[in-house]
Amino acid sequence: MTTADTTTGTTTRVETVHPRDPRVQPVLEDLVHEYSTRYSDIEGHDARSEVYSNLEVYTAEQQGTFVLLLDGEIALAAGAGKRLDDDTIEFKKIWTNPERRGEGLGSRLLAALEDAARELGYRKVFLTTGPRQPEADRLYERNGYTAHFTPGAYTVHPYTKALVPEADGTTLPAGLEKIGVDFNELVGGKPKVAEAQATHDFEPTSVNTDIRGTGAGESGVGPGSGKVAQDARPARRIIRRRNYGRWIFATIALFLVAQFVVSMFKNPNWHWDVFAQYVFSKAIVDGVVLTLALTAIAAVIGFVLGAVLAVMKMSDSPILQSLASGYIWFFRAVPLVVQLVVWYNLGYLWPTLGFGTPFTTDFWLYEFNTVTLISAFTAAILGLSLHEAAYSAEIIRGGLLAVDQGQLEASRALGLPRATRFFRIVLPQALRSIVPNAFNSVIGLVKGTSVVFIVALPELFYTAQVIYNRNQMVIPLLLVTVAWYAVITTALNIVQFYIERHYAKGHERELPPTPFQRIQRWFGARRPNPVPVPTGAGSASAPASRASASSPVTGTR
Repeated sequence: MTTADTTTGTTTRVETVHPRDPRVQPVLEDLVHEYSTRYSDIEGHDARSEVYSNLEVYTAEQQGTFVLLLDGEIALAAGAGKRLDDDTIEFKKIWTNPERRGEGLGSRLLAALEDAARELGYRKVFLTTGPRQPEADRLYERNGYTAHFTPGAYTVHPYTKALVPEADGTTLPAGLEKIGVDFNELVGGKPKVAEAQATHDFEPTSVNTDIRGTGAGESGVGPGSGKVAQDARPARRIIRRRNYGRWIFATIALFLVAQFVVSMFKNPNWHWDVFAQYVFSKAIVDGVVLTLALTAIAAVIGFVLGAVLAVMKMSDSPILQSLASGYIWFFRAVPLVVQLVVWYNLGYLWPTLGFGTPFTTDFWLYEFNTVTLISAFTAAILGLSLHEAAYSAEIIRGGLLAVDQGQLEASRALGLPRATRFFRIVLPQALRSIVPNAFNSVIGLVKGTSVVFIVALPELFYTAQVIYNRNQMVIPLLLVTVAWYAVITTALNIVQFYIERHYAKGHERELPPTPFQRIQRWFGARRPNPVPVPTGAGSASAPASRASASSPVTGTR
């Protein structure tokens, strides 16, 4: 069966194939690699036998299915289903292409599998995943599956979902009984227990089938195969370690924090009325604007100059290396406040500057007065920018050196131009190391602008100083500056998070959840969605509402 994906306007299509189809082979090999990576610490684990055994149960002849989501002949996602009982299908081998993260492939595949299961006459879905795959849990929760395990439990995670409105998707299939095996029993010297309990949480009591996990191979958590032994010993009760010292320390810490917070609001010497009076006053807001302007200009100039210095220091020229190293040494050695004072008083050393005869003061081409040229604002920009460039040069150089040398060799072997190698291969990988340190430096620069009070520039801190020197309300005015610095720093932290998240696409299997996504998962983690209405016979494409859902999950099993 082949169905074009018309819900998203793409050229992808859904096909129901035989599990021995050549296009399935890369999928199975990636599953073998995935299982071996995640569950290699479990004794007796044979990923290849788990993936390739009993593939015939996923054929139509045995009331199973194997679905591929294809772009041309390239598999974007895959999943299989086999008969559990007359009404229930068990989903297995759910996989998404690691190179196509964040495209909602997991949700689209589940929708296609559910439609294929309805065509086979099934009314309910059962599946399991391993405790080491939180991205799989989030995928199933987003798509309306009901969880049957304690949140945070280190056991196999079973899920169910109704395929038709009249079916009950909130209970386990008949004949499945929870036996509660802790996943720790399978790791580190427990091979006999693992063999006896077959590495899954559920024992079939009346259904003649294996209940193994989709989330981590054929056994539900990765290793092992075969039915539960009839004489398997009962699961042992796991007694959690009680960390009394941790609880005592946490209680003391919370008590001290609460004591401090209460004292801040009950102690009249904080003068919160004065804080409220000045926090949005015109003078303070003007100081904040000047602080932001100094930070932005100095950061741009500093990082541009720092990039040039980093390239010079990494060059093969000893002269360029020496010049860059000397610059970095000098501006890191001299305190910032000294640099600001020197720039502001540059006219004392050179009353005039200009262009003329080299090595002389005969400026016959052009001459200007240094005192007029170097104002307080110019001195602040020069001092902050040149100081920042010395530090940003090392940040950028460190990020470039963090890129694996093999990446450069491979790009050269492909004959890519030098510019393409740098901007498409090296720089995107280097930015993962550069961005955290760069933002750390910029945040330090925001607070470093307070040093320009030495040249009487009315930025945030200097403005607060002028006010509290007049009214003697030192603490409330300092709180005003702290509040504004905290707001600016928080905004920079948010920007840093999203930039780091962007550049993590080529490295992380799943992108870090945004704060909004964390809140959504917190409140809706175990809330089942309504049962979807079938889109009609013969359709294997996802309903529009589910096909358009964005899923960052990749590599879901």
